[in-house]
Amino acid sequence: MNWKEQLLEIESRFGQHKTQDWTPAIQLVINLIETHPHDVEVFIRVIYLLHNILVEEYYSTEEHDEIAYLLKKNFDKSYILFSEDAEYLFFIGKILHIAEWYFGSDNCRLAIEMQKKAMDKEPKNLLYEWAYRLSCENDNVAYFLAHQIIENEKEKIDWLKGKGFPGNYILENLQTSNKVYLANR
Repeated sequence: MNWKEQLLEIESRFGQHKTQDWTPAIQLVINLIETHPHDVEVFIRVIYLLHNILVEEYYSTEEHDEIAYLLKKNFDKSYILFSEDAEYLFFIGKILHIAEWYFGSDNCRLAIEMQKKAMDKEPKNLLYEWAYRLSCENDNVAYFLAHQIIENEKEKIDWLKGKGFPGNYILENLQTSNKVYLANR
């Protein structure tokens, strides 16, 4: 089984609303970072996995502390490695909006800066522009962009579908933005 399949197996346990033993997930994260220390997708998926466990799942106190430590450690390491990578900035910028304290921040400023940087690096990427605009207050263009992406950029939708849990999370946000657009036109 490759690492993507291993992550999908762990992600399939999400949302069961019961305390689970996350030891296999913790060990997988440690192994993935050790064996793929320069793979941006590994870091994105590891950070999303750990973050989701912390904010959505049930776990023991000991697991919380270890997961929170691994999240912050891997975020710090990945930010040094990938702070110029548009894909990284896009995905991690989106997740930083939720429980930003786990990343060592007390506000969403870094999240917005990361999303803007991703957009600036790839100015023709409507997905990155949508994410940035969605983070800005009272920027209704984001909803129009979501509609444009869903209607006209199937390759972006397929790309998100291939990114496991982080891609699915973004896709859900994109679809929600599109519903807002359709309801208000």
